Amino acid sequence: MANPVVQQTNEIVASPNTEKLSFFTKLSYGFGEFSASVVWSLASSYLLFFYTDVFGIAGGIAAIILLVARVWDCFVDPILGLVMERTKSKHGRFRPYILYGAFALSALNILTFYTPDFSTTGKVIYATITYLLLGTVHSVVNVPYGALATVMTRDTNERTSLNVYRGFFGQLAGILTGAAVMPLITFLGKGNQQNGFFYAAIVLSLVSAPLLFLTFKNSKEVVTPAKEERPSIKESLKSVWSNKPVLLILTSLFIVLLGVFGRIGTIVYYAIYVLNRPDLIAVLFTILSVCGAIGAFGVSFIAKFFEKKTLLIGGSIIMGLGWCGLYLTPVTNFTMIYILSAISCVPLGFSGLMVFSMVGDAIDESQLKTGVRADGAIYSFTSLVTKIASASVGALSAAILGAIGYVANTQQTPEVVTGINILVNLGPGVLLIIGTIPLFFYQITKARAMANTQELLKRQNGLTM
Repeated sequence: MANPVVQQTNEIVASPNTEKLSFFTKLSYGFGEFSASVVWSLASSYLLFFYTDVFGIAGGIAAIILLVARVWDCFVDPILGLVMERTKSKHGRFRPYILYGAFALSALNILTFYTPDFSTTGKVIYATITYLLLGTVHSVVNVPYGALATVMTRDTNERTSLNVYRGFFGQLAGILTGAAVMPLITFLGKGNQQNGFFYAAIVLSLVSAPLLFLTFKNSKEVVTPAKEERPSIKESLKSVWSNKPVLLILTSLFIVLLGVFGRIGTIVYYAIYVLNRPDLIAVLFTILSVCGAIGAFGVSFIAKFFEKKTLLIGGSIIMGLGWCGLYLTPVTNFTMIYILSAISCVPLGFSGLMVFSMVGDAIDESQLKTGVRADGAIYSFTSLVTKIASASVGALSAAILGAIGYVANTQQTPEVVTGINILVNLGPGVLLIIGTIPLFFYQITKARAMANTQELLKRQNGLTM
């Protein structure tokens, strides 16, 4: 798509507002988040429970597997980001990875939730290998997918719109995995949870792959850095560590995701052992996803009135206070549990898309100041932070469960029940509030982002101020 330039007398003005994307383009981009989230939500929501209560390995071993996988990602994600920035193909820099990673992601999702007839040692080895590969291929798809939004348009409002679709479809994926997975496991497994998880993974994978192909086909790269703006490896790494807005976002993101993933990954234990209502697992996940979808859809109407960081800070505080309130709510007061769950989950739908949109603005500002565009490297670190938070939470949650005396598939003591309640609600709530602190120092406003966009458009067309 050309970036038009309007000339009036001697003044030349770039017009980023003409970089509008079609509804179908945004829809196709949203499909990519739905597809990847269907796969990753299954792992993030159920993997720890699957390993400990279905697959049959100890919680401490499961924690080590999750931690090893994230250490591996510490090498994979940055390398992938650097490789993507140097990729040259007829499909662009980022789209080829989405195309070729789609089917591999689905296949590995199925293998991760398959229970082989191995010894305990064999199972540990199998779980480690499959989860390492699942995380690697998820990076191959997700890192370029996130970076793709920054090169589909320079218009900061259109980027926000793209991420609204991304957030909305991510929540829809959460609705599917939250409301349908456990009933699907029960129905397909016919009393055998090992079969149930395996068949459910197959169904979700069959949904995932075709939608990722649609994302590849209909999301075009129109922002291509000039030859002199293509960074060296050293410049790519420097673009991350010297970019203060990016570092503030990543710091906040890590703390917030510790809370978010911590709660999502342990809701199963909360329903079974604190509420004594295993039937509410699907209900709680459905509330989370439906309210998140409402938040993702509704933010498009209110984003024009607020700065992005204001929405992100406010959303995190609402979530944090809501989860702290759930900790204080009597376990017999289901009405209040439903209400607080719903209110606190609405901001979950738009918080992530604000982060991605703000990262795009930070990439533009860095390009303007340094003459280098390192969107691949920056988004690889965003993905890396997400995975480190996920793994840290998985390992920490498993360790805490062991420390408080949790024993799978038994009646828990009152002390263990209280510990689970803290793990699921109070701890994550406090983390969400703490995570807002770095955002108060983030200084890129919408007006500043638009000014950066106009200047970059002028440079792209060989113009100067």
